[in-house]
Amino acid sequence: MNYPSIFNDVIGPIMRGPSSSHCAGALRIGRLARELMHGGVLVDVLVEFDEFGSLATTHKSQGSDMGLAGGLLGWETTDPRLGYAEKALLQEGIKITYVVGRYDMHHPNTYQITLSSTVEKHVVRAISSGGGIIEIISIDSFPITIIGDYYETLVFVRLDDSRLDISSLIKNCEFLNVLESSEGVCVQIKTQLPLSEDVLTVLIDNYGAISVKQLSPVLPVLSRKDISVPFSSYKEMLEFNVHKKLSLSDLAIHYESQRANVEPANVIARMEEL
Repeated sequence: MNYPSIFNDVIGPIMRGPSSSHCAGALRIGRLARELMHGGVLVDVLVEFDEFGSLATTHKSQGSDMGLAGGLLGWETTDPRLGYAEKALLQEGIKITYVVGRYDMHHPNTYQITLSSTVEKHVVRAISSGGGIIEIISIDSFPITIIGDYYETLVFVRLDDSRLDISSLIKNCEFLNVLESSEGVCVQIKTQLPLSEDVLTVLIDNYGAISVKQLSPVLPVLSRKDISVPFSSYKEMLEFNVHKKLSLSDLAIHYESQRANVEPANVIARMEEL
């Protein structure tokens, strides 16, 4: 079970407003999408919104355009240049076009982003669910789940390639999913640290990979296998605290320290920064 993190799910990021779901969420989607392109190189970006979704009329005024541009440039939510991200994107020679139409989008904050360069093209569909929380739900023809709380390595191989015993190669792999579509197979590897260049070379040379993509986390707290927390409901929290008599702030520090696997001092420092 992936228990909530105070820094991921409750306290939003430092950011330029007005809306964290529009601005910070869009920026995080843009950063993940950018890393699909070799070297982060982009030429054209097409962004499509459903006419019945919330973004159709608010993407400009609420900061989606600004946040997405900043993410496509690889910026953080704290970057003081964020208000000028759209102009900076044009100065980098990247053309971005927004289209509103009728699409099969079930969530009101859905982005469909087509990224193109001279050598490759990818289509990303993602949702922004509030407070800067996002989810990549498809890449090209592959249904996928990426929320930005792991290092994600995507290994694309041909459908008829049977050499998929990749798990033996990856140390400290948190999760490994094999996704299939008409285009082939995508092996999704979630880890706490990025894979080394040596491992990436083996994946390409020995496993018949068409391409390998690495996406970095965009959330402040990473997830991991077998997460444990001291309590997961208010009733459990009250029972936990019967004899300890901790303050609510101390309970929050204790919870996030265990959830994030960091020292309490680091939790306090992060909260002071926010």
